[in-house]
Amino acid sequence: MTKLVNLLFVVLFSTLLFNCSKAQNNNNSSNSKTKLEVYYFHATNRCPTCNAVENNAKKLLEEKYKEQLENKTIKFTSINIDDDVNKALVEKYEISFSTLLIINKSGTKEIVKDFTDIAFQYARTNPEKYANLLAEELNNNLK
Repeated sequence: MTKLVNLLFVVLFSTLLFNCSKAQNNNNSSNSKTKLEVYYFHATNRCPTCNAVENNAKKLLEEKYKEQLENKTIKFTSINIDDDVNKALVEKYEISFSTLLIINKSGTKEIVKDFTDIAFQYARTNPEKYANLLAEELNNNLK
């Protein structure tokens, strides 16, 4: 009887260990799919231009990069810099005001492109130009 209990314990433990290992590998592979992270950092209180930067970036991504968003090649994240939960990310990229970053991930290496100046120059006054320039930058990073 003791041998049977021990055998059941070993089988159960092995199954759990295998499933946890498999889940860990699946999590790692899904994270490694992302090639581009588009981060829009903003404060709690936003002006019309701040809103236009985010809304027009989202619109472009949803219209022209839907497949890449769905398969997680591109990921868009809006980040409130005033929220303590985002403190580590804000510190990592040394953010102190509204910022649009495009981060190209290659293995453990990150190439960070600050797209803030262009975004704030055109997002509200010339959204078509903003979308074209952002698309050009995204396309260059997807190559």
